[in-house]
Amino acid sequence: MERKESLEGERERTEMKEDERDRNETKEGERERNEMNLGERERNKTKEGERGRNETKEGESERNET
Repeated sequence: MERKESLEGERERTEMKEDERDRNETKEGERERNEMNLGERERNKTKEGERGRNETKEGESERNET
């Protein structure tokens, strides 16, 4: 009887460890997605800045033409 309870307890601990591992993998995946999103935001900011610089250059060209 004790052995059966011991095995059941061991099985529960194993399941808890597996659940914890799954949660950690999920957290790691979320962290990676967040990092990717931050990188995408930075690229977008760079593109917006570049667009602004190009618009400024176009404005200067137009002023120079007149």
